[in-house]
Amino acid sequence: MAPAPPLARLDFHEPLLQQGKRETTEALLKRLKTLKQKLSTLEQDLTDTKTLDPVKKPLIHQTILHHKDRGVKANAACCLADLLRLYAPDAPYSDAQLRDIFQFFLTQITQNLRPSTPQSRQQGKSKIVDSSQTTSSLSQRITDIPYYTEYYTLIESLATIKSIVLICDVPGSDELIVSYFEGFMEVARSDMSKTLMRYMRDVLVSIIEEATSLPSRVMDCLVDQFENYAKKPETPSFQLTIDVCNEVADKLKRPFFAHFSEIQLSHGRDPSHNDLRILSKSHDLLLTINRFCPGTLLNTIPLLEENLKAVDEIPLRQLSTRTLGHVFAERAGAEDPAKKYPGAWRGWMSRQKDKALPVRLAWVETVKGVLMAPSDVRAELEEAMAERLADPDDKIRAAMCKLIGSLDYETALHHLRLSTLRAAAERLLDKKSLVRTEAAMAIAKLWQSAYSEIEAGEAEAIRQFAWIPQTMIAALFISESTADFRPPIIAAIKSSILPLPQDIEDEQAWVDRLLLVTSYLDEDGRQGLGRLTGLIGYSQGNSPYMAFTRLLEEYAGGNTEKADQVKSNLNMCILAIARSIYEDPGKGKKDLQQFADINEPRLYKLYRTCVDPVSGLAAIVKARNEFLRRVHQSHEDLLPTLKTLLDSSSWNIVNHSSIHPLIKRIQKPDSETSASAAAFFLSLIAKECPPMLKSHIQELVAAAADRKNERLIEMGFQALASVCKIYPELTPEDKTSERANFIALEGTPRQAKFAVRFLARSRDAETSCLRLIDNLLESVCDDKKENKKQITYLTAFSELAKSAPKAFSQRSKEVIKYVMDKVLLAPSTSNNIDGDEWMLRELLEPIDHAKVIGLRVCTHWSLAFARDPDAEQLINPTISLLTAVLINDGAVNEVTGEGGPARCHMRLRASLCLLKLARVKTFDKFVSQPVNFEIIAGTIQDPCYMVRHLWIKKLGRIIGSQSLLPRWNMLPALAAMDPDMDNIIDAKRILTSIPKMCTRLNLPRESRIERTEMPFARLLHFLTHHPDFVWHEPEEDKEGKEGITSAQNLKDISKFIELYLDCLAHKDNIGLLYHIAGQLKTVRDRFTNNSKPLYALSELAQIIIRNRAERHAWAVPIYPGKIGLPKDIFHHQESSEEKTRVQKTQYLDEETRSWARNLGKKGVVTPSNVRRVATEKSSPRKRVRLTETKPRKKRLQSVTSNEDSGESDSDGDTVTGNSSEAERDLEDGEAVLGRGGRRGAKIKANRAVGKKGRKERVEKRRQEEKMIVDEDDDEDD
Repeated sequence: MAPAPPLARLDFHEPLLQQGKRETTEALLKRLKTLKQKLSTLEQDLTDTKTLDPVKKPLIHQTILHHKDRGVKANAACCLADLLRLYAPDAPYSDAQLRDIFQFFLTQITQNLRPSTPQSRQQGKSKIVDSSQTTSSLSQRITDIPYYTEYYTLIESLATIKSIVLICDVPGSDELIVSYFEGFMEVARSDMSKTLMRYMRDVLVSIIEEATSLPSRVMDCLVDQFENYAKKPETPSFQLTIDVCNEVADKLKRPFFAHFSEIQLSHGRDPSHNDLRILSKSHDLLLTINRFCPGTLLNTIPLLEENLKAVDEIPLRQLSTRTLGHVFAERAGAEDPAKKYPGAWRGWMSRQKDKALPVRLAWVETVKGVLMAPSDVRAELEEAMAERLADPDDKIRAAMCKLIGSLDYETALHHLRLSTLRAAAERLLDKKSLVRTEAAMAIAKLWQSAYSEIEAGEAEAIRQFAWIPQTMIAALFISESTADFRPPIIAAIKSSILPLPQDIEDEQAWVDRLLLVTSYLDEDGRQGLGRLTGLIGYSQGNSPYMAFTRLLEEYAGGNTEKADQVKSNLNMCILAIARSIYEDPGKGKKDLQQFADINEPRLYKLYRTCVDPVSGLAAIVKARNEFLRRVHQSHEDLLPTLKTLLDSSSWNIVNHSSIHPLIKRIQKPDSETSASAAAFFLSLIAKECPPMLKSHIQELVAAAADRKNERLIEMGFQALASVCKIYPELTPEDKTSERANFIALEGTPRQAKFAVRFLARSRDAETSCLRLIDNLLESVCDDKKENKKQITYLTAFSELAKSAPKAFSQRSKEVIKYVMDKVLLAPSTSNNIDGDEWMLRELLEPIDHAKVIGLRVCTHWSLAFARDPDAEQLINPTISLLTAVLINDGAVNEVTGEGGPARCHMRLRASLCLLKLARVKTFDKFVSQPVNFEIIAGTIQDPCYMVRHLWIKKLGRIIGSQSLLPRWNMLPALAAMDPDMDNIIDAKRILTSIPKMCTRLNLPRESRIERTEMPFARLLHFLTHHPDFVWHEPEEDKEGKEGITSAQNLKDISKFIELYLDCLAHKDNIGLLYHIAGQLKTVRDRFTNNSKPLYALSELAQIIIRNRAERHAWAVPIYPGKIGLPKDIFHHQESSEEKTRVQKTQYLDEETRSWARNLGKKGVVTPSNVRRVATEKSSPRKRVRLTETKPRKKRLQSVTSNEDSGESDSDGDTVTGNSSEAERDLEDGEAVLGRGGRRGAKIKANRAVGKKGRKERVEKRRQEEKMIVDEDDDEDD
């Protein structure tokens, strides 16, 4: 074994302190530097420590330790540090001496390295210096401090040799340890090197690791750092604290737990306001520590879990829930907090169902952070979020919607499921305004954040967000959506989805955004957006805003001579506006009246600019900004109301400036969808608001003259026709007429339609149209042309008959003869195609397609007879033709042989044509004769879904205006048994719109009853003759029973009654409806000798009404007035004795009444208030005819008595019955009941679900629906 190397010896023989001499500081400093240099070269464990003894005592002499020179003390400190290093592990000094040495070290470090700023000089001993100042803010850089190298060496030695651990054993160690922590926090500064900061960290870490327990003031020092500098984490002392805590996290778990548990025990039970403040402050501290040093809180987080179980301490649960939410949202380390603290996670998740509202609200408020943090528990969290969107308290639902709206695009796209977004969108129909507002703003903001990606065609963004405008518009215009539902949705759409542009010069980008939104809407969505723009209904005067502007100017604050005359009209206009756009109509009305009284012409002029259809985008934006600024300055209390008025009434989605960009998008489309959307808006503007097009005549002429773009030609002529109708002086030159004549002969059917319409409104209209008719007649005689252009020619004839009736009448004989002989009566080539399957009209056989248009030609020809004294005789052939088509199941007659798809189109077109004729008041009474009416009504139960669906759509638009006789109002109830829920939803929407329109039209009470309640009698009469109603005669039943013998049949028939009552019955008219049902037993059915089925349905209706009243806790009062039943379907009883006998007879037996006892207690179920979107997995169903049915009894065409000989076809002509017996029945209970007579057997419909491939069917359905809807709308111009 090699001998150990000799130990090194200190080569310093000069006395460190000179005895008896007065030496200079320079001499002492020189010796200390020499000693320091020699000691630094010696290695630990390889030095003879005996040679160090001569210097160890002098180094701690008071002369050196308290020397006035910093250099002496700095070098002495380094020498002492080296001695501790060389003597280790044994200390060469006593405990008391070590205490003084370590205090000396600390003094040298803190007094010389502390930043010498004014702030530091003002700090007291126990305060921590704010060391966040930059180097430039310090009076001296740290490296420029005298003897910086010595101080650096001292700290390095303490850190690396860890001699600092000796501090834990000296007397008064706690105080000294606290001083080191506070001192190091004071001297930490921004210009320190990272290495020096690391040495300082190691010194403090060594102390904590060696100490048996930490003094409380050390914890106070650390806590102070977290409390004071969390918002300025770049502070050096705070960085030092973080580094120390993370290095010894395990050692600090218990001290931090003790710190927080002490606060919890002192202030957590039954806390006062001050206690809550202290607790809240401690929880904020906990969150700060968790953000920077999560490892120190492993024992502390479970303390919060225990707080969640404090049943009677709502504030404590609330605070702990909020704190835990922030903890789970903070992913400070590599481990997921939810997995790190599974018990706390389960406890926190359970708080979403806490019985206390503040606790649930605290949970919701912190969900966002948890959702955004990377985690494996996101699915569980989203399920809880969906539950809270349906929370019983509106504050929770609103908060959850607001939270979803606050998410950024990336989070909403990747971390939020589509089902959660849709659940938030469902809150658009919430009963509470606050929730609706937050839901609307939330999903609108998300769409806005995704706009760029949707525009770029990003598939994920489209899937996640593109549906939002469709859903918002659907919620805006559903039947249940009242005026107070709409303002927040409209505000959200106009502020986030379709806002006014920041750059008013970039009109194309503004219009392109509108087209992008439109491209993701279905047909209902487009119609809703059309209403939102203010276009739909504008031509019918449904927009009161221009009238309001005119009245404001005429009223002039009541200071004009005709103010009193204007006042009533102004009040009516204000009331209409307040009811339609304000959540609080009362406040809206008051503020609008105040606006009228202030008489500020400038404001009125600015408002006129915003609502004038000829105003452009720049003018509207400028006027809007000035209007709001002026109102804010002078009438701030009116600002919210007037801002809502401005947003609702301004042309801020489509206006005059939109025309050129729309035309450009048709000329040079970005895609087919954008061109289609542009065409939709141009068509809508042409139909509803031609003034917008007034200054674009030349551009429209150029569009019509285009040679290649078929859609552009079509839109050009449609727009020109609409402008020329209002402004004939703007009709373009003859070249355009020549172009129109050519297009009518050679263009597509729709191009021909609008070209003809333009010709009919041109300067020399009659001559041009007559010449065109001659050209068309000549062409139809040309066999070569006819085969190719027959559809175009027939479309032109149809439009000529409608738009140029005077010219058409001169050649009507020839045209109608051609239509009848060569088209309608021509044999069909599709006679081998059976069934009721629907196909696009363009895919029909050419002759079948021509037949459909031929029906329109005849109908339009008949419209010209509206003012003719012999109108009934003149239109009778057309009505006979159309009803024959319906009677023959879509065939013109028995020999024409149309195939199944063609018959579907023919039935639909015939019923639509009859409906069109009925819109003419003169014709309505002829079309709606009871026999014809029953045939037309059958369309609503057609076997083909598309026939039913499109006819209900058209019926809804017509009934909505209440322009037909009241009898038509009962038809939507016949959709109650439709297999497809869409049609039932549409029917309910139509029925519920009837009383609203009556109110809007300000009809008198008698007219409202005639249109709302009296159609109930016609519905019951119609059901009496309905194929689904089975009335057994005694000889038809094995047991000889008479009446309704099938419970299922009873339930089926009751659904029609229930749907009508669902939509129109309420507590104020339930007595009247009961009375109407009872009055049917005072009359006889005019169309059959057996009125017993009518009486049976009368009793059934009364049972359903009573059940419904019971369900809603309504009283059923005796109706005090008299009503008259329609004479066209009822007539009087033969005698008063017969009347009394009928009223006392029961026509429903006890068994049947037992079946009926639950009818009417539940409404007709619809799956959702918002229309479902068709998917590939869903398909419209159809009603299927039974192959074997019994023939219906032939209706009596005339059964009259003397008192009925003067029968009229008007709904106003009625039969009045004595209601005393019926009233007595209601008072005394059930009447004395008997057995009824027999009625012919009825056909019971069998329904089936079509099981075809959905994708192709949906596309065909959309295209055909759009085509037919557009076509019919064009006809209404």
